[in-house]
Amino acid sequence: MELEEIERPKGMIGRARYELYRVMFETPNAPKIHHYFDRFIMSLIVLSVIAILLEHHEAIHEEFHWEFALFDRISVIIFTFEYVGRLLCGGLSPKFKHKRFGTFSYGLTPMAILDFLVVVPFYLTFIIELDLRFLRILRLLRILKLMRFILPAWQEFCVMGPDHVDRHLEDLAPAKNWFGRIRNFVYRIMFETPNAPKIHHIVDQFIIGLIVASVIAIVLEHVEAIHEIYHEQFALFDQVSVVIFTVEYALRLFCADLNPIYKGMKWKLLRYMLTPMALLDFFVVVPFYLTFIIDLDLRFLRVLRLLRIFKLARFLIPKWIEFKELNEHRTFRQQLYSMLNEDEFSGEIQHIIDVALVGLIFFSVVAVVLESVEEIHNVMEFEFHYFDRFSVFVFSFEYLLRVYTAVENPNTPKPVLGRLRYMVGPTQIIDLLSVLPFYLTLFIQIDLRFLRVMRLLRILKLTRYSTAMTTVIEVITEELPSLGAALFVLMLLTIFSASLMYLVEHEAQPDKFTSIPEAMYWAIITLTSIGYGDIFPVTPLGQFLTMFMACVGLGMIALPTGILATGFNEKLRKRAEAFKELVEQKAIDGVISADEQKELDKKANEMGLSKARERQFEEEAIKGLVRSSATVPGLAVTFEADDRIDTIFRMIEPLTLRHKSILLARLAISLPSHSIIVEAPPLPEPEKT
Repeated sequence: MELEEIERPKGMIGRARYELYRVMFETPNAPKIHHYFDRFIMSLIVLSVIAILLEHHEAIHEEFHWEFALFDRISVIIFTFEYVGRLLCGGLSPKFKHKRFGTFSYGLTPMAILDFLVVVPFYLTFIIELDLRFLRILRLLRILKLMRFILPAWQEFCVMGPDHVDRHLEDLAPAKNWFGRIRNFVYRIMFETPNAPKIHHIVDQFIIGLIVASVIAIVLEHVEAIHEIYHEQFALFDQVSVVIFTVEYALRLFCADLNPIYKGMKWKLLRYMLTPMALLDFFVVVPFYLTFIIDLDLRFLRVLRLLRIFKLARFLIPKWIEFKELNEHRTFRQQLYSMLNEDEFSGEIQHIIDVALVGLIFFSVVAVVLESVEEIHNVMEFEFHYFDRFSVFVFSFEYLLRVYTAVENPNTPKPVLGRLRYMVGPTQIIDLLSVLPFYLTLFIQIDLRFLRVMRLLRILKLTRYSTAMTTVIEVITEELPSLGAALFVLMLLTIFSASLMYLVEHEAQPDKFTSIPEAMYWAIITLTSIGYGDIFPVTPLGQFLTMFMACVGLGMIALPTGILATGFNEKLRKRAEAFKELVEQKAIDGVISADEQKELDKKANEMGLSKARERQFEEEAIKGLVRSSATVPGLAVTFEADDRIDTIFRMIEPLTLRHKSILLARLAISLPSHSIIVEAPPLPEPEKT
């Protein structure tokens, strides 16, 4: 229900759309005809649904089938006019004020899609033959049109909306008794709070993992061969997951009324139970318990269990709302760029998309590997086939979006040339090669074995998301001259040793050392200390040369390894120094805010630093600042400077980084005034002339 007034457009068409908008949608000064129109549509929806239900009674349908058909056509025509009218003026909504295509944006809203689905089956019957039973079921969607009128009142009762999506960042008031303290603790575990304990994030990650594992188990359970072998394990896992989801639901009900948004309201628990996420939690577990009371069709039960995937909305919707707030006035292409590439507008949604793509790459590669096993391929051929097409579609869509949004990168400002340069980059070529074999099969005949091997290139897509691989590439690039020199020397040594061995062993073994290129095979496996034993010298001189080359090869082969190891150490040292400097910059004002801490965590993640290393570097940077602030020139104190520094270290050791920085600032200010002066420093005597 839109309660914000819209601007009156200019021109005849604009004014007509404005008046139509006031009739079709809620406005602060809605005319009377708007309320009459709403009541008429609500009545028509109810009558239409009643007619559909009565039509399923054979005796009534036979007697009044002509009247039912006429009423259905009239209602479809009215719903069509309603849909077209809303589509014509829906783009004027303040929600789409900054959108380039307001009408298109409205057409993609849930209620607009529902309005479309309500009328489209009727018109499809003129183009294709539809099963009448299927058509009758689709007509029951009309009852969902009542959500346009019920949803605002439901949201108001449950205190729902974009600012309260089951994650509330207002802290709780302290409890007075032990029972209240327990409920407060459970609330801080189950719901988001400003100072959420670590166990809250652990519980969140566990529930997310269980949801994903549960959905994967349900999908695999539909493979008959797998279900027959592991049906007991599937049943046990399903029961355990239902019990865990039940405990989660019960704990949320136990403390949900403590939510600050329900303060001063009645029926707090009922309000929470009617929120979308609470209803979803209920429907996820209730079918399992219904099987103890009534006989349920197992196919129906399996479908209901797939509702568990929607539980992820509790964790995804807040991230999506955060992303929309960060990108409120940005274009659609800029938003897409921020979703695919991390920047200041990305929020957490970019990380979620990365995790989803990495997961799809992993499962895609596993599927390609398992598909090569004939027994597994015969059992799951159908699943492999469609999963491959799904992954190709996702990777192709990702590739096109990255090319489309490439111009948002400051390094590729030109629309055509910038995109072409972007497409020839290493990661983009890998992205293209991961999907290209599938499309080549549409034009040319390709050996399926070759196609399977080519699909394994998808694993190279992980280089985009792997900090370790980025580091490897950077080190190799930086050390390329040194590596080139070492490899050149190794090549010369290989050719030289192969030539000598050919001269020494050719007469004794003409079938093994037939030429210098053949002898190079012996040289490489000897210099690398592999020694397969399929080719070896038999003359004394040849054996002596082999021992000598093997000793030389140990040093030469280790040379590139030493260069890379040195490069890695240097890269890690530079990263550590850069991170320490960043910590010192953030703490120089005495306070490391929550945003600054997030920036430090983000930088550490980009550098590939573990949490332990990050904390170590932060501690070292803080200790350096403490040392500089603990030195007060011109003052003699009751204890030595080193003792004072050790005392400060022991005092701040258990504190967090933010609290340490705050204490450091206070210490720097108060240290001179609290130092005990034993003796004032003597003034220098004037020099005698």
